[in-house]
Amino acid sequence: MSSLSEVITITFDSIKEITGDFSKESKIGSGGYGEVYKGVLLNGDKIAIKKLFPIHGFDAEEFENEFNSLMNVSHENIIRLIGYCCETTNQPTKHNGKFVFAEVTKRCLCFEYMQGGNLDKHISDESCIHDWPTTYRIINGICQGLHHLHNRRDEKRIYHLDLKPANILLDKNTVPKIGDFGLSRLFGDSKTYETSKREGTVGFMPPEFIQNGTVTPKNDVFSLGVIIFHMMAGKKAYTDYWEMHQSNKEFSDKNRLELIKSVQEHWGKKMQATVGHTWCEIDILGVKKCIEIAMSCVEIDRKKRPSIDKIIHDLNELDAKIKNSSRKDPMSHVGQLKKDIIIDPSRAVRFPFEPNRDASCCLQLINKASCLIAFNIKVNQNKYRAHPYKGIMSPCSMCYITMTSSAQEKAPLCCEDVFIVQSTRVNKDFTAEQITEDFLAPAVDELILPIVFV
Repeated sequence: MSSLSEVITITFDSIKEITGDFSKESKIGSGGYGEVYKGVLLNGDKIAIKKLFPIHGFDAEEFENEFNSLMNVSHENIIRLIGYCCETTNQPTKHNGKFVFAEVTKRCLCFEYMQGGNLDKHISDESCIHDWPTTYRIINGICQGLHHLHNRRDEKRIYHLDLKPANILLDKNTVPKIGDFGLSRLFGDSKTYETSKREGTVGFMPPEFIQNGTVTPKNDVFSLGVIIFHMMAGKKAYTDYWEMHQSNKEFSDKNRLELIKSVQEHWGKKMQATVGHTWCEIDILGVKKCIEIAMSCVEIDRKKRPSIDKIIHDLNELDAKIKNSSRKDPMSHVGQLKKDIIIDPSRAVRFPFEPNRDASCCLQLINKASCLIAFNIKVNQNKYRAHPYKGIMSPCSMCYITMTSSAQEKAPLCCEDVFIVQSTRVNKDFTAEQITEDFLAPAVDELILPIVFV
């Protein structure tokens, strides 16, 4: 196996080779049906390999169910299946003092490797460890992935039934992807299903599933609510809320408002302590909406929980308000670009002057938006050099710009030169080669800083 271009069959010997014979060093986790290892292909690409346990009850039908679930799903917020292995061999086994041949089946599923690990590692006791734009982007991505599972066109719906932070993986850009369909079931037109099995994770299963084995789309919605709750307010806050909610089914509006206020205050303090971030009204609205969604998802009565369609509708409305707010925000004259990009230092580009020597300084661009930003640096090229002078910044990322001033005999008494950062939002298919003056001319934000020598 040498590439990630298509789903292929992989031999068990090949899997042993790329995982170092399932060495301890290559093991990266475990799930309900198997252990997960990191494998390195011939071309250097990394993949995650789920080696399934040979446990009682996990037969060929269960394996086929999981495999087909993954094969038929393609979405940016769903983990991608790369390959699989299913080999049955006859091996000598000692039985009643004699060696007999018994069938041994070895099964593995191979997925894209996620450098960010699982979401559980990104949640502290208080909330998600990331800033608010990144946290919101993760929440939105999880919702989009679940929406795809529940609303696949021309295919049976998939209910995950074990949605939890450990089963949500993040890539290097913190894009969330739902994984581990070991407990998933394929459903046709029926919206309600009962099972004698109670497989799942305590704390993320809804009460009707624990008590009666009832399965509906609202099972995953409940689990989604718990996940969002953990990201917004921490695990203990959710536990306290759930216990209070259970003891008083008519949970008062006052209790809800107090919780919303507490969560908003937490995120406000957290973001105000973050360098370069301005906590604004639209951020407060986003926090309020997400904690409201979380509370509605964990209603004891499943009929009161929103559908995933309703959740996506609410998030789309919030996104529209965020975009509208960005358009209305006036551009600040000190270091900000419609709050998409900020620059540090924010007031001037300062060169340490020495006669007849090049001078350099470093600036930091920070993309605070939850989208890709293309930037271009404009300076007098006869006097200054910028590296890099253009590029594309990932959502909520940083980029360092090295500025160099050509040697001068004397420091300018009154320097009128300026440093200009142009930027605009772009889609994922846009490349740095497309950043030209013609492209930037129609609609671009500009940040202008004076250049000084000290």
